[in-house]
Amino acid sequence: MVSLNMSAAVAVAPVVPAATLPNVANDVAIGPVILVADDEEQLTGELCDYLARYGLQPVPVHTFAECMQVLTTRQVDAIVLDQRFGPVDTLPLLPTLRTVTQAPILIHTGNREEADRVLGLELGADDFLLKPVSGRELVARLRARLRSAPLPTPANLAPPPAVQMALPIPAPPVAPDAGWRIVPAERRVYRPDGTALRLTTAEFDTLHALAAKAGDVRSREDLTRAVFRRTWRPGDRAVDNAVLHLRQKLSHDLGEGCIVTVRQLGYVFTGFPKT
Repeated sequence: MVSLNMSAAVAVAPVVPAATLPNVANDVAIGPVILVADDEEQLTGELCDYLARYGLQPVPVHTFAECMQVLTTRQVDAIVLDQRFGPVDTLPLLPTLRTVTQAPILIHTGNREEADRVLGLELGADDFLLKPVSGRELVARLRARLRSAPLPTPANLAPPPAVQMALPIPAPPVAPDAGWRIVPAERRVYRPDGTALRLTTAEFDTLHALAAKAGDVRSREDLTRAVFRRTWRPGDRAVDNAVLHLRQKLSHDLGEGCIVTVRQLGYVFTGFPKT
């Protein structure tokens, strides 16, 4: 089981001078940038060599401090994160990672506890890889995650030059009554004023699954398969926790919210209020 002792985890992560950080990508490489964070240097090297052979740009780091330093200064497309950096359990630190990146996070772990996997998915992880993982499976899972979301502009590429128009065409103004919007391609939820609601992966997927069938009751079994990609079992609280956190985040804007509990059946999305 994981420990949620955040103070102990943070205490062992010293600040790493920026000069010691690895380069994210060389100047000519154009493949997706993969941050490989593991304290086992030999294993990290083997994984990075395999990823490089398949056109990916691996960036090895060996402490959580280095991981945060890279993410706050560079852009990456996906993260392979060891569950343990020595005594540090990284699962409770996932919300911290989510404040600086929306890149898919694949947890690399030797822990087979289901409770840890459930907690990790709720806190912001996208997938779990059990050690020892083969290079082929790692590449396949990374490619699947990269396909599911649009790739950001690589950090080492300059933005394209602006096109000079003979007659500038002004952008249409954003309608003040555009209302709430769920944008699956961006994996974001926007308020009527255009600001984004900060959600974890599990929270966004739960809201998206409910909103896709607005007005219909979605059972816990159905939502567990859609959001967590596994079978629901009695006592499984993953969906309930995701809905609870969604309601807490939405309540500031929507009061009672837009997700209704249907006793003994599941949940129903009643729609965002009209502005």
